[in-house]
Amino acid sequence: MSVLTVLAGLAVSAPAQAASEVRNITRDGVVMQHLRVAKAATPVQGTGATRSDFDGDGVDDIAVAAEIGGTDAIPYYATGGVVVRYSSAPQVDYLNGTWTINLPAAFGSDLAAGDFNGDGFDDLAIGAELEVDLSNKAPGGAVWIIPGSRTGLVVDSTRRFTQGSPGVPGDSEAHDRFGLSLATGDINGDGRDDLAVGAPGESIGSVEEAGAVTVLYGGVDGLTASGVQQLHQNQSAVPGTAERRDLFGRSLAIGKVNNNRYADLVVGAPNENDGSGAAGSGMVTLMWGSASGVKLSGATSVTGAAIHHATGHRFTVAWYLGRSLAVGDVNGDGLGEVVAGAPSAQGPEPNINAGLVAVFTGRRTGGLSGSAVKVFTQATPGVPGTQEDEDRFGEALAVGDVTGDGRADVLIGAPGEAIGTRAEAGTIALLKGSASGLTASGAQGFDQNHSVVPGAAESGDRFGASVAILNLNGTGPLDAVVGSPDEEVAGDASGTLSRFHGASGGLVPQSTSWSGRSLNTDRISVEWYGRDLVHR
Repeated sequence: MSVLTVLAGLAVSAPAQAASEVRNITRDGVVMQHLRVAKAATPVQGTGATRSDFDGDGVDDIAVAAEIGGTDAIPYYATGGVVVRYSSAPQVDYLNGTWTINLPAAFGSDLAAGDFNGDGFDDLAIGAELEVDLSNKAPGGAVWIIPGSRTGLVVDSTRRFTQGSPGVPGDSEAHDRFGLSLATGDINGDGRDDLAVGAPGESIGSVEEAGAVTVLYGGVDGLTASGVQQLHQNQSAVPGTAERRDLFGRSLAIGKVNNNRYADLVVGAPNENDGSGAAGSGMVTLMWGSASGVKLSGATSVTGAAIHHATGHRFTVAWYLGRSLAVGDVNGDGLGEVVAGAPSAQGPEPNINAGLVAVFTGRRTGGLSGSAVKVFTQATPGVPGTQEDEDRFGEALAVGDVTGDGRADVLIGAPGEAIGTRAEAGTIALLKGSASGLTASGAQGFDQNHSVVPGAAESGDRFGASVAILNLNGTGPLDAVVGSPDEEVAGDASGTLSRFHGASGGLVPQSTSWSGRSLNTDRISVEWYGRDLVHR
């Protein structure tokens, strides 16, 4: 990749020198490090929907997971990091977890935005799936919550939740992985977003790695443990049975599937039924929202085996359905469709880890059904690309209206796609919403050999490993960003983000990208930039 191409879009705003000191934000005895670097900025004012607008200017800000290293100026050894670029606030924020009792935090394991206190500014939730709970020294995981404001994130008001926090059900135990997955939305309809936290490694009784989901509710002061719910498959309200390595909660999504005022919760258990048959594995569960939170009745689920007939070929098998999830109204009828990725799905050749995406019809009451689903693979007519081993089509998903027609479109990452002879170069596909539902008609595909997309397709770039649909320019339909976390820039595995603007015909690639290398300062270095992106 040409370094000049990458840096062109950052010439004004790329920080080179750290103007302030690294600060330690300590909660429950655990340190998160923060460095704020000033940058030139012209305030903007956007219109339309936003999804991660921390400074409230109508244009989304972008929080990106990376690895952060540093010089001796960094007082603690970093273990995972997040870089926040603002649309108006004149700074870049660097946040990183730290090693505690010689254990890594995996800070930035997932990122989600939501307005938890209803003040009009989005707040940032950061998962740290291996972080230690010092009350018992167990690396069970944590979630850090940083509120937004007119001047950006208010890091001094950060809160931290673990399963050892007062009011939070369960106990912090080694490898619970609390915070591996996050989702936000207004489940109880009070006008404030709530946060679902996955702990797929949670033991239920003596059943290891069965998994659980904790739901924290928003309030006037932000998220609270008051009224918190924990959900797992040994509860009568939740379909299935807690079994070893189900990984219930490995993926999460929140969105309106029916047309009432409450957002609904979708939970993936990608290892459900693993090894029990030849027709598929994995499970997706839909639980309805209500005024009292997640409704403890009416839940439905569907398995990978249940959609086998819908794949259209007996050798196309949905292994590990629910590895990725999203919700969006793709046909504009006011009901949201549940979109589930199975990047390990088998193709008809058979193609191992080729991947598929299943789209379940939104319903007023009926919930999920294996008979109301469309399945898309790279062998589906109109879908860009060719189905091959290790493409991992569906590993990353994002849903939103990028064409401006009032229907959600689905952006799909296939980071394992080979471009020519370049293995794992990666690609993305945009499938468009229509009155008849999601369609491959007019679908778009992009990789780094596209004439406008910056860079070049290289082995191991993993373009499409992360995707997000956000409001980047403050006008018109939503836009997209695509991560290539393994992209090398000038010999560094710094990672890049490519930008696409929305338009009536679909996504329009922009000629410059952002790199982790361009965000280096005299105190820290940024690598694997784009391994995860903020979502809602």
